[in-house]
Amino acid sequence: MAGFDCRNKNTVNEKYLCRSCNLLLRDPVQLLCGHRFCQACIDSQQMILDCIQCHEKTNKSEMFLDRGVVKDMTKLNIWCFSCQWTGEFENYENHLTMKHSNRFVNGNVKNNAFSQIRQLIQNVDECQKKFRMMMEMSERILSQTSPDKTSIEEQNAPDERLAQQENCIASHDGTLLWTIDNVSSRLNGNNDSVLTSPPFYTSSSGYKMCARIYLNGNNIDQSTYASIFLIIMHDNCNAILKWPFDFQVIFCLYNLNDTKKHIIESFRTDIKSRSFQRPLSEMNIGSGIPKFFSSSIIQQENSPYVCNDSIYIKIMVTENSIPVSILPKIMSIDPALPVYIQQEMIQKETEKYNMQPCQLKLTLKLRQICNK
Repeated sequence: MAGFDCRNKNTVNEKYLCRSCNLLLRDPVQLLCGHRFCQACIDSQQMILDCIQCHEKTNKSEMFLDRGVVKDMTKLNIWCFSCQWTGEFENYENHLTMKHSNRFVNGNVKNNAFSQIRQLIQNVDECQKKFRMMMEMSERILSQTSPDKTSIEEQNAPDERLAQQENCIASHDGTLLWTIDNVSSRLNGNNDSVLTSPPFYTSSSGYKMCARIYLNGNNIDQSTYASIFLIIMHDNCNAILKWPFDFQVIFCLYNLNDTKKHIIESFRTDIKSRSFQRPLSEMNIGSGIPKFFSSSIIQQENSPYVCNDSIYIKIMVTENSIPVSILPKIMSIDPALPVYIQQEMIQKETEKYNMQPCQLKLTLKLRQICNK
């Protein structure tokens, strides 16, 4: 489904218009060049996108949902293209659904069906190419493998399996402690400043995710801020999981001197966004915080956020929302503690916070009784 049409489109800032369909953005995604498109307008395209505006190429895995633009558009004044209704953009889709759905539903269903068919055909072609490449690689490896090499591999296998098990145990509880090294080099452009974390999971059979950070920002307007996004990934267990992905996502940049000065951002996933539907490819488009922290704070000499040219970011995904006001306490829990103890501490802090209104009411009631 393409963007939203309206009668006053010519008066709307062009940054809110899709570069493909030239309509108001629907589920806006941003390419590396900074230009924005409706997600549906690029779903059927190849994995490597050629921006029709500037022709800069972007891999689909590097696109992200532009939450900042979504928020900015909510208060746009819109004139309905099909009747005399006017109002804010955040109410426009509901108006179209209530008043004009019969007129456009058949076209929308057809467009969605064609888009899904094109995507499936593309996925099949890509899988076939990957399968052929893997088969060719396997044949080359097998032809070069000697009995001595096989023996060495068998000797190393237990150590490798142990390392894999340790990584799995550390990353199957909905949290990831991500160490990013060579920060100064990455910020100075001598190394890649766009990084993708190792995958992690909500549970042993749960959702597979990763994070992506842009240390120099994700476009020109935000080059002074680091941007961070959560990406839902394809996994064999996805078929039995509940969709859409409905969780609270928390990002924390550790202050290594003062736990009260951790930089913490959080959001509840938008279950209507395609970023949190079941993945149709290896990765969904990321969604997160375009302005996570100012890049300058990790460039300062003796920065409290940097140790040995590395920064430490914790990512937590939780089904039960944690109140924002207690997140500093939650992020200060010692990560060396066993996971079950950390979870108990989080639960106690949340229950304590939820009890505060009841305690306040009880105090006021006692005061009223005493005054009588």
